[in-house]
Amino acid sequence: MGDLATFGSQGYEIFEGERRDKIDELRQKLFLRAKSAVGGKGPDEPAAFFNRFHEHKLSSADLNKVRLDIVDHCTKELDVARNLFTGFHSTLLNLVGPDVAAQRTVNLVIQQPGDSDQVPIHRDAPSNSHFEVIVWLPLVDCFKTKSMFILNKPDSSTGLDMLKSGKSYVDFSAFARGKGRDLSVPYGSACFFAAGMVHGCNVNIENETRWSLNIRYKNLFSPYGAKGLLEFFEIISLSPLSRIGFDFERQEYGASPKAP
Repeated sequence: MGDLATFGSQGYEIFEGERRDKIDELRQKLFLRAKSAVGGKGPDEPAAFFNRFHEHKLSSADLNKVRLDIVDHCTKELDVARNLFTGFHSTLLNLVGPDVAAQRTVNLVIQQPGDSDQVPIHRDAPSNSHFEVIVWLPLVDCFKTKSMFILNKPDSSTGLDMLKSGKSYVDFSAFARGKGRDLSVPYGSACFFAAGMVHGCNVNIENETRWSLNIRYKNLFSPYGAKGLLEFFEIISLSPLSRIGFDFERQEYGASPKAP
């Protein structure tokens, strides 16, 4: 599953993880943290627990507390960026090269059935850089309205032209919903998409909760947007040449990014 030529033509593609063990290990740790956050209640198997999470009937405030607790746990304890870099190693190397920077803080979305509180249809760039790839990793099988929708590169370009020509956001959203494709992404795979792709999600009318992570990777030496290297990204991988270069920069100038 997954083809780089298809990614190049449509701006996104679904790639299967190469190291399923790394993805499984990450999901297991997230499951244990989430189950602890709700007092140990719910199924003892990750997929069933995540899919049926809405049965806890948490308020919006309590749901957000759970989400923020898990994000904090990811940031401080789980090293998500490096684990997913290993899990999708050749795909990321082919897309961004051997000198890799990744978002420091992973994003977590918990979309329960019927929840209308969702991020508006948007593109990540700008203000993020166009030279980033977003990895959208579901922790459960995602399909139809339990998933996200995305526009391909030509349609995303048309949507951008609409906004630049003064069309309303209402018109843009109607276009995006008409052209967007609901993704079918099984657990163990991820959708990789360029930052300029228009995407969003519909109200989840399936009978299962969607749990998904998203995180950004880029070539260390590619242009940055409003979010720069030190405050938003961290170095994940360096080529042998870059390691030598940074060694000499430290010797000559006394400072350079620290190699992983």
